[in-house]
Amino acid sequence: MTSIAEQVTETIRWIFSSYSRVPREKRQGFDRDVRHPEWTRRLLDAMGRPDERVYNVAVTGSKGKGSHAILTAAILQQMSVRVGLFTSPHLIDFLERIRLQGMPIPEADFVRVGAAVREAASGLAVPPDQYLGPVGLVAAMAAMWYAEQGVEAAVYELGRGARHDDVNQVVHRGAIVAPIFGEHLDRLGPTWEDVVIAKMGILTDHAAWAALSAQPPLSRKVMAPFLTAFRARGGEVMEVGSDVEWSLDGANAEGRVKVRGLGFTADIRVDERLVPYADNLAASAAAAHRVLRDLGRPSRELAVDLRGLTLIGRLQRVRREPDVVIDGAIHGLSAAYVRRFAEAWCLGREGRGHIHLVLSLPDDKDVEGVLRELGPMAHRILFTETTNPALHFTRDLVSLAAAMGYAASREPSPDEAIGQALEAASRDDLVLLVGTQSFVGDALRHFNVPTGPIWMRAGEDEATC
Repeated sequence: MTSIAEQVTETIRWIFSSYSRVPREKRQGFDRDVRHPEWTRRLLDAMGRPDERVYNVAVTGSKGKGSHAILTAAILQQMSVRVGLFTSPHLIDFLERIRLQGMPIPEADFVRVGAAVREAASGLAVPPDQYLGPVGLVAAMAAMWYAEQGVEAAVYELGRGARHDDVNQVVHRGAIVAPIFGEHLDRLGPTWEDVVIAKMGILTDHAAWAALSAQPPLSRKVMAPFLTAFRARGGEVMEVGSDVEWSLDGANAEGRVKVRGLGFTADIRVDERLVPYADNLAASAAAAHRVLRDLGRPSRELAVDLRGLTLIGRLQRVRREPDVVIDGAIHGLSAAYVRRFAEAWCLGREGRGHIHLVLSLPDDKDVEGVLRELGPMAHRILFTETTNPALHFTRDLVSLAAAMGYAASREPSPDEAIGQALEAASRDDLVLLVGTQSFVGDALRHFNVPTGPIWMRAGEDEATC
């Protein structure tokens, strides 16, 4: 008899089997040319449309999709909604992708639901040069599980796009749009405008509302006609900076994000880890307000305490003395969140302590943007790589840093690099471990950080509840 762990492994192997059987050259190119998300919709239909039995919200964008999804789900949970959360990719455990009330799907349920989806998928006549997207299969599993578990609302993080994204096939009443910029040009491009157009596909015929974080000017310009058309057919748009405003009250270490929009206010208690996410919180609060309203729940005054929430891999403190914080920043925009956190950290220590920066940024990441944000405050910069063999680190980043005016060194092994940074740091220092998601996973494993629960006891950094 096979163990439950072996059954989980076999289920995951099946999830990727359809994708893997298609030759690599058939999977390369722009998403609009090579992806066929309609198979995810056909699969959901064959399963009896479980996604239509839950109030779903989809999240897209270039920076902050995961944090917007987690924050929205957390606010809803605090408001007594039974909520599902679908995110991708995972950091350590594949089951992190499907959560209920902040906890990953149990292994037995993952295997059981996977078997049911597999049976439904076996009846689909997928051509040899097309495939069932792995993330679409997992989304279908999530939809089925959420429906049977009595979930009231579920938040789904989309992949790099929307218009040609498998997860976007899940019927959703609401859309959240995090900041969009020119990313994945080889898959969504070739231009910035193409990226925005792809992500605006989140405004499906089923969507009734959209909550937008503040957008770069070019993205907002390209969005304009899509939002105009969306409003013309009755869609509601709640945009941070115009329809939704926020302010921050309190000290650097702890405070309140006050949000005000049409027909609602939100008072959100946060600690220093969430202070840089105030704009995200505003969009998430607007989304939560609309979900609550549609569910017939109190929605005009939201009061929630998120001090016990962990954005796994996002400004996540994993150790004290020295403080060690992990973040998945890979470009200037995301690194600005880390900079704001570090600035608050410095102010709170009144000049005591240095910042040690460990960066893991493959060839396709914005090293210059990250260095512009974080380089000026770093006492020491160390470049490293990851244990993921699929990523490439061929650039001479030490020379690049020197050209920008920053002294740096290199240690390929992520474990060795983290060890060196800890050895060089004093108890009063801050060690920032920043880079690609594979490195975030490496760092979390280095410190044996659990990635299961997203909630911890308020005021504690590693104790989960």
